[in-house]
Amino acid sequence: MKQITSRENTSYKSVRRLSRSSRARRQEKRIVLDGVHLVDGYLMRFGTAGVEVLIRASAASHEELRSLAGRTTAAVMSDALFDEISPVHSPTGVLALAPLPEVEVGEPSRPGFQILLDGVQDPGNLGGILRSAAAAGALAAHLSRDCADPWSPKSLRGGMGAQFLLPVKQHKSLPQDASTLGSQLIACLATAAASVFDTDLSKDVAFIVGGEGAGISQELLSQAHLAVRVPMRHGIESLNAAHAATVCFYEWLRQASRSASPPA
Repeated sequence: MKQITSRENTSYKSVRRLSRSSRARRQEKRIVLDGVHLVDGYLMRFGTAGVEVLIRASAASHEELRSLAGRTTAAVMSDALFDEISPVHSPTGVLALAPLPEVEVGEPSRPGFQILLDGVQDPGNLGGILRSAAAAGALAAHLSRDCADPWSPKSLRGGMGAQFLLPVKQHKSLPQDASTLGSQLIACLATAAASVFDTDLSKDVAFIVGGEGAGISQELLSQAHLAVRVPMRHGIESLNAAHAATVCFYEWLRQASRSASPPA
């Protein structure tokens, strides 16, 4: 494997630029993957074309990292340079430059739900929501223009590969696009009168989840067919967006699994 010891190296500059700039990721259609799980998940799903693996020099002897390196173009980067561009304070020892993947919408006849994320600005929360949605059976995620970038290193770590399975659509106008989904729009609100556990989710539904501070915009909220809350004990103000959304997604899955079960 080639050795990278200079800040003038093209791969070093690319990781530095793409880790920091959503504009660069959009323009170049490339992303940065951090950690064995993400790199391996990407390679399994999309193959090795256009992927370059970068290994921290002191970790180059690790069997798992060497195995990844053997599957595609790879280089060893000095610890000092690797630590400078690593998106985490405690580097895992492997990064990868990869083409931005295009994930197609799955079989439309498959049961599932959609999610609309309105102004979810914390990339970790955004990734966590996508991860829960993909695990529970979501068909697609629709993001407002002011959401965090789902392809940032922090969002990818939060999603742990969800972005490789779940079509993520970034919209200029989420309210305009929501009206074309043809789904029952369900707003997740801490102040809603109805509990999600008492709500029939058997129809074609799309959950609306608002951002951490501002919540769901009034324009989008006015389009919702109903609002639901996650019941909580007295004294707890609210769950964060990712936790509340996960409860709603899995209540959908619970109801869907029950209706799909054969009669006893």
